[in-house]
Amino acid sequence: MPSNSVDKVPRFGSAVTASDAKLDYKIIIMGAAGVGKTAIVQQFLYEIFPVEHIPTVEELHRAEFELKGTGKLVLDILDTSGTYQFPAMRQLAINNGDAFILVYSIDNADSFEEVRRLKDAINGEWAANGQKVPPIVVAGNKTDVEEKRVVKKELAETVIAIDWEIGFSECSAIRNENVLKIFQKLLVQARTPYALSSNMIKKRRQSLPNYPLVPFKEKEATVKRNSCAVS
Repeated sequence: MPSNSVDKVPRFGSAVTASDAKLDYKIIIMGAAGVGKTAIVQQFLYEIFPVEHIPTVEELHRAEFELKGTGKLVLDILDTSGTYQFPAMRQLAINNGDAFILVYSIDNADSFEEVRRLKDAINGEWAANGQKVPPIVVAGNKTDVEEKRVVKKELAETVIAIDWEIGFSECSAIRNENVLKIFQKLLVQARTPYALSSNMIKKRRQSLPNYPLVPFKEKEATVKRNSCAVS
């Protein structure tokens, strides 16, 4: 399989075996503004928490994971804006994504309703293009502010896992709790032959330079992982 051919990269959920030399998947992170999308991405990739909130327009991150004797797993992670001032950008992301992580904050009921709207938009776009429903995991962020919770976990889990039949996990980006589980569930739902582990992530991070604890537009990075802005 040519590694440079976008058209020939298997989509999530397709028949993929671990014997493939390299697989590339695009994961789209979506949700309302301020729910912690960027924090989740940066904790997953770099184990850092952005201490200053700067609204994201769009940032594309790449992570490469060495697999035992089977090549590389490449994840392109698109961190999208929570304001959606440009509907065409959102539609493009939905159409080009392979799988989706939809984030809400447990202390913000409106952000949960935004996840509902996004889920419906994704399913609608994919259905219009004659495609099956893609892998989707919903993440309820900010469990560190449990005293401010307004979205009950039991209700959210029932709606998401049973009614919508998609993945669900709560997390705390600031504490880096269950962040890895979100991506693990996405790969399981996608039926890929790969299972991300904390040991694998830590090994990859050892080769990374130390980044400042703020969101960034563009960075130099190793061949193993890099991040760049989408213009």
